[in-house]
Amino acid sequence: MSGILNTTDVAEALKDYYLEGLRYQLNDKASVLLAQLERNSEDVSGEQIVMALRSGRHGGVGNRADDGTLPTANSRKTKKAKWATKNLFARFQITDKVIKASRNDKGAFARMLTQEIEDCETDAKLDHSRQALGDGTGALATISSVSALVLAVNSTMYFAEGMLVDIYTGATKDTSEAEVTAVDHDALTVTVSSATGAAANDVIYIAGNKGLELTGLDAVFAQTGSIYGLDRATYPWLKAPRINVNGEIAEVKIQEAIDKGEVRAGSVIDLMLCSMGVRRAYYNLQLAQKSHVNTLELKSGWKALAFTGGNQEVPLTADKYVEAGKIYCLDMSDWAFYHMGDYEWLDADGAMLSRVANKAAWEATLARYADIGCAKPKGQIELYGIVEH
Repeated sequence: MSGILNTTDVAEALKDYYLEGLRYQLNDKASVLLAQLERNSEDVSGEQIVMALRSGRHGGVGNRADDGTLPTANSRKTKKAKWATKNLFARFQITDKVIKASRNDKGAFARMLTQEIEDCETDAKLDHSRQALGDGTGALATISSVSALVLAVNSTMYFAEGMLVDIYTGATKDTSEAEVTAVDHDALTVTVSSATGAAANDVIYIAGNKGLELTGLDAVFAQTGSIYGLDRATYPWLKAPRINVNGEIAEVKIQEAIDKGEVRAGSVIDLMLCSMGVRRAYYNLQLAQKSHVNTLELKSGWKALAFTGGNQEVPLTADKYVEAGKIYCLDMSDWAFYHMGDYEWLDADGAMLSRVANKAAWEATLARYADIGCAKPKGQIELYGIVEH
């Protein structure tokens, strides 16, 4: 037997050859937002993230008479947020039969292994990109009606054939790990392998993910409930401002958002993230004005359109998972990706490649423990209600 033809050799290849490439793809190429986030492990204690949230103005500033009493020092208010890191996994399997069938063809085995890992990498990138923009619940859509195994939903943007999903009525799981077998984006329907107990107003989630996903942009821009363990009703400065455009995009509306961030929180908006339809609308606006659209280079090779706002050019870029009609205006100095460490193979038991229980197959799992945090939600602005093109 020669080449990569046993589990020990496969494990060595996963660690020495594939790991760095997977880290690069998941850190820098999963989404433009994730690529721009500062990595922070210093503020992670054990499995807990500790983040200081600052609000208000410093009170020790003022004018006095020549012999007057100096201003009273009164620091900005600080509230410590503390919450647990989220658990991110990417797992793939390879059958024992494939390993043995390749014993005389090292190249065929390497190609097969590479394909399995690339498929896992691609799906992990898509899922992490979706989570970075989500609300942390894992919800994909709400069901409007059920016809056998065909579910009419309010949106199909997150669905693809082969996905496994759970269906819940409130906190009760009605359907577990149903496979998505067909998606009709025009008819807004999803066909699943099982729909036990599914009914109108039920919510579809990524299988096993309910309430366990990253604290993404939609969680930060929510107006009610808690974030980072703190209640917005008690701390209203945790609410990120939202502006209803209610029509076509206009440069004056974008400038309004940039100005609002500066006036209300001293923020400097340096990244704007929009839906693809809004990006097309912005293109159309520039064409109508016969304006030349410049591009800007972002970290990790991402590119963006340039919007000249105030004294600087602000990058405007799109992500397929941003909801229709939206632009998120962000001060990236307020954001961080808090993590216990980079992606690693699960190998604490000494076996990076483990046999799948009751199957003639082997599996490997990448793991990372992390979450996204925004130290100043009040300085981030959302534009919504924009007509798409």
